[in-house]
Amino acid sequence: MSQAATAINQGTTGFGEQAGGGGVQKDAAESVLRTIDKSTKKAAGISLFHLLTLGSIGASIALFLSGKKQAGIFIGLWPPTFQALKAVADTNKEDRK
Repeated sequence: MSQAATAINQGTTGFGEQAGGGGVQKDAAESVLRTIDKSTKKAAGISLFHLLTLGSIGASIALFLSGKKQAGIFIGLWPPTFQALKAVADTNKEDRK
């Protein structure tokens, strides 16, 4: 049986939530992302994910201009991922206690 079928049979969605009428169970990774982002924001005044985005853009440009074009393009693909992680860290803020 596939993992998705097993999750359906067990009443879960497989994405850190519990299906059915009960409350939503928070994903551990999501809470870790929020904690790290909160502590970085407190220490540096800017979100960790924004720092990672700016750093990867700068590294990508530097690598590309230094002749390592493939590495520069690879690193240049990272900023959308960091921004997606930021969106996850910012979701359901009103549900947090």
